[in-house]
Amino acid sequence: MFGMPTRYIRIAVQSAVFTLWVALILATRHPMDSWMARHLPVSLMLRIDPLVMTIVTGGLRMSVTILLLGLVTLAVSILLGRVFCGWVCPLGAIFDAYGWVLKRLRVNFEGPSPSYFRFKYYLLVALLVFAIFGGVGPLMGFDPIVLITRVAATLIDPFFRKSSEVIWSAGQAPGKHGYFIDGGTLILFLAIMSATTRLSRIWCRVACPLGAYLAIMSRHSSLRRVTEGCVHCNICANHCPTGAINFQNAEIYNESECIKCFSCSQECPVDANFFTLKSPIPVAAPEYAPVNLERRQVITSAAAVMIAAPALSMAGGNPTSHKKLIRPPMSREERDFLTSCIRCNECTKACPSGIIKPAGLEYGLRAFWSPVLVATEGACLPGCNACSQACPTDAIMKYPIEEKYKFKAGTAVFNSSQCISHTENKYCSECIKVCPTNAIEFVDGWKPPGGGGSEMPAPAGQIPSRPVHVNYDRCVGCGACENSCNQIVFGASAMETTSYGRGVPTKL
Repeated sequence: MFGMPTRYIRIAVQSAVFTLWVALILATRHPMDSWMARHLPVSLMLRIDPLVMTIVTGGLRMSVTILLLGLVTLAVSILLGRVFCGWVCPLGAIFDAYGWVLKRLRVNFEGPSPSYFRFKYYLLVALLVFAIFGGVGPLMGFDPIVLITRVAATLIDPFFRKSSEVIWSAGQAPGKHGYFIDGGTLILFLAIMSATTRLSRIWCRVACPLGAYLAIMSRHSSLRRVTEGCVHCNICANHCPTGAINFQNAEIYNESECIKCFSCSQECPVDANFFTLKSPIPVAAPEYAPVNLERRQVITSAAAVMIAAPALSMAGGNPTSHKKLIRPPMSREERDFLTSCIRCNECTKACPSGIIKPAGLEYGLRAFWSPVLVATEGACLPGCNACSQACPTDAIMKYPIEEKYKFKAGTAVFNSSQCISHTENKYCSECIKVCPTNAIEFVDGWKPPGGGGSEMPAPAGQIPSRPVHVNYDRCVGCGACENSCNQIVFGASAMETTSYGRGVPTKL
């Protein structure tokens, strides 16, 4: 192609796409005023993911227009095969770069796929059945674009913040350790890379649901491998990164597993491997060896998910059963939010204050890895809608910044028994100062002379200015009051942000 080996063109395209992905990752930060953020959607790679498009639109039972780019990827895959995996996927680019290093170290890491390579198809069945029942669930975290985006948020994002606040240490005030590393995602990624040392692209072969989805769609692709003049040296099979070429007969290959990397063409000593456009009919030609799934396993997987789906939905949690289950501003209603949120951590990475965190199992399995606001770790800042801009699926709906406080994300509750103004008669108005909507009502009393700082005791017989109540209609649940109180009060904060009133219009 263009007078040079096609494999080199693939590497150039793959490198360019990976560089674009890195640039978008770096651009996904408040205030998102870089050239990249102004001219491209920062979640572009997730928007072109056809599995994300299928699962989210299937679960919501409606089209999410920002995901329609996934149709382009799907159409290309139907025509040309799994070129997305070999040319575009950033996780695949990491595998290929890692493989290049291993080859230079003379590590033997290539070979036939294991017998359980069909697992990714059963995982895809589970995802599709969950979508039919109107859910996404944590399994979507295994999508390669979602996974690598989470890894980027885990490894890169904390170090964009102040280095002194990455990890908590003794002597620091509570709440300054809010930029913790998502250990589960990091362990999963390290396990994948460790396994890749033993077998090339093992994630793509065994556990990638997007790869399975594109494999099914590309069974009728027109770009096919031809092996005229093959001398059966099996060099191509030994260098195939996905084990698509049969090790007993190199003329037979699995079209569904071929990612069009053209390594076989490059390594063939007699130029017997090349790709050309052919009629997709007949699709069952012997040399194509399509994947055959065991009917019993497919039925068993689907039945197991159908049984588990209702239980998973019940375990999803909701704002009335979990008062600390607080979603970012302008998030969809809880059922639709869990249906459209793909656990990509884009909102977590975009948030400048660190208040958005991935949920653990405390809110149920279905809510696992979904974003929640943790007010002890940060505050939702005025003038920021970075999470909305970063969200690829509109789980956090797009809104202009002037409408940020149009609806409540939650409500703060004041507990005077924890407030030092009430228990120790000290002047403290930190919560009042940071409230962006003036929702905290207070009594005007003694103030330190000359505008002195907080935590000064009032003279005997006098009462300092102190908060007494949170106005429900004005509070938006931003967590600023709880975050500031948490820096002062040892123990539970006097202000506690709850999910009560989520989605209710404010009266500002």
